Amino acid sequence: RQGSHLEAQAELEKARMQDIAHSTSPESAKALIYRTVVFCSMTSMLLGYDVGIMAGALPNMTEDLHLTVGQEEAIAGSLNVVAGICAVLAGFTADRLGRKKALGIACVIFAVGAGVMTSALEFYTLFLGRVITGVGVGFGLVIAPLYLSEVVPPEQRGFLVCLFDVVLNVGILEGYIVGYLVQVTVDGAGARWRTMIAIAILPPVIICIGLFWLAESPRWLMQVGREEEAHSILLRMIPDEQRASEVQSEIKEVIDAETSNSYADVLCPKTRALGAALHISLGLAIAQQITGSEAVIYYTPEIMRQAGITDLASQLLWAMPVGAAKLAGELVSVPLLDKQGRRPMLLIGGSMQCVTLFFLSLSFLLSWGFASTLVFVASFMFFFEVSAPISWLVPNEVYSTGKRGKAQSAAVTVNRIVSGTIALCFLSLTKALGVSGTFFLFCALAGVVTIWYAVVVIETKGMTLEEVTMVLSRGEKRISSSINGGDTYDSVVHQSSHHLHDELRSEGKKREPEIGEQDAEDTPDNKIS
Repeated sequence: RQGSHLEAQAELEKARMQDIAHSTSPESAKALIYRTVVFCSMTSMLLGYDVGIMAGALPNMTEDLHLTVGQEEAIAGSLNVVAGICAVLAGFTADRLGRKKALGIACVIFAVGAGVMTSALEFYTLFLGRVITGVGVGFGLVIAPLYLSEVVPPEQRGFLVCLFDVVLNVGILEGYIVGYLVQVTVDGAGARWRTMIAIAILPPVIICIGLFWLAESPRWLMQVGREEEAHSILLRMIPDEQRASEVQSEIKEVIDAETSNSYADVLCPKTRALGAALHISLGLAIAQQITGSEAVIYYTPEIMRQAGITDLASQLLWAMPVGAAKLAGELVSVPLLDKQGRRPMLLIGGSMQCVTLFFLSLSFLLSWGFASTLVFVASFMFFFEVSAPISWLVPNEVYSTGKRGKAQSAAVTVNRIVSGTIALCFLSLTKALGVSGTFFLFCALAGVVTIWYAVVVIETKGMTLEEVTMVLSRGEKRISSSINGGDTYDSVVHQSSHHLHDELRSEGKKREPEIGEQDAEDTPDNKIS
């Protein structure tokens, strides 16, 4: 009987090893990572579609429900303010329930909110639906980039994480196209805006179905002590059982070294590295939205009306080139992030936003006409997207695993509140300063932002997450002095990174590995920076 039992165990172990061999092939590992990238990135389509479709839905809502200017601004801006506030809760939920479950919760909340909006017969129900939708957006904006940053290989992290922002812009363009098609095919303002909003229920349903084919973040599983599940998922992501075991033990070593991971540690930093990380992550969150890009998207029909296009269908038609330019900027920027680095994209995007906003202001001031306005709005959106993806990427790179969820929550909270505040005030600003004065204000802010990029933001291209932390802690003073003193920025980061390499060798310390990263010996040309 004992012999039969041993034989049965041997057969089970043989079957398990066959399953592992099947599921840990390079092809299946890539397929799992790419599925994760696709469905996580789709969550950004929820916000993108909402931003784009509101350009068409908001004028129809105003006509159908007789909204005041204040109510119109509340509908446009409330989603982002609520998303910002609820981003804090999203980080807590992701740390408590896991990245995958939290993402599913975000999609369900968004779908419920869209349903409430669609059924609204007066402002207060509409506003309630908008608030619920904002909760879903806030969750999605925190959890999806966090989830992606923990599962993608380091050499592709910039590109794959920023696909999240690419899909957001696909959603904006989709919103413009759907808005125009509904505007010209559906009769009645009420039927038009309800159709536009109802379509937003479909993407979260698709994402919820897709989650069944995704794996939980192995880093989170290790964080909560579910080591067997983490090992099983690592085997699916890394096609080498020995390497997967090594990665797991190294992740555990790094997690065990973390003494505290509270919001107080993130928001009230006690070390130089955490202070620099907070400055960079919150600064990028503000800088991305302070130039007014999302308000321009929400109020594109109003801007077109000010430029001389009075028919709503025509306003929505001419909004499409703006959405296309926005997407084109992202398609140019994202593939270059892992080749040229983060800083060059920030500096180009910020400086050219300043230039295009200046000319956009002049086009209204000097009445250059509709064609000039369209060109400058589209150019502004193009260069905005050259730098915008980095605001989602870098906050996930400058913090360790235990603090990353809370740090991303804080960054998204600030980002959405800034965006929502500008959307809430945009119409009032144009009445107080004029359209030209409003865009000149944004131009000045873009100039300040560009200077901040040059002085503060470090380069994280090609670095592992722990190497970024070491540069922040040991290289902060040297980096700032190199900017003032004339040495090249990259050489300072390079020196700091090699200092880290020497220290790790001498002290025998281990760093937190990246999913899919190869051993140093496997790569003859391996470099820290």
